[in-house]
Amino acid sequence: MTPRPDFTGTWKLNRGESEFGFLLTPRLRVDTIEHAEPAIRIVTRQIDSNGDQTVERSLTIGGEPVEVVILNRVRHVSARWDGDELLLETRSVVSGTERLLEDRWSLDAERKRVTVTRVHHQPGGAVRQVLRFRALSPQGIE
Repeated sequence: MTPRPDFTGTWKLNRGESEFGFLLTPRLRVDTIEHAEPAIRIVTRQIDSNGDQTVERSLTIGGEPVEVVILNRVRHVSARWDGDELLLETRSVVSGTERLLEDRWSLDAERKRVTVTRVHHQPGGAVRQVLRFRALSPQGIE
């Protein structure tokens, strides 16, 4: 069995290679990840129309959902493996309607790029995004 990806590192969003659909493009997003199976800690700094936000998610892969507050809204985040993709599911309630955000994380063989395929499940249909990150300092690359 092939070992699962280790996402440890600092990853910067490459806006030019990403697909945002009709959703706003952040001016900056940097994810700093500490991954020691089954624990994963993701610190995301994002600058967009909501300002400069930093969100920390400390999860156990395969564990119970964790409550995180983002933009004054409670969200429940869980992580699990789906093959060699890391699946993060974020559930929240907006205007009385449950929303689901699915992020499927994959890592290239050279540990230089992370791709997050994101699906926003919302009233009116799903919205898909592809977020591509490049390594600023992944484990094993200086």
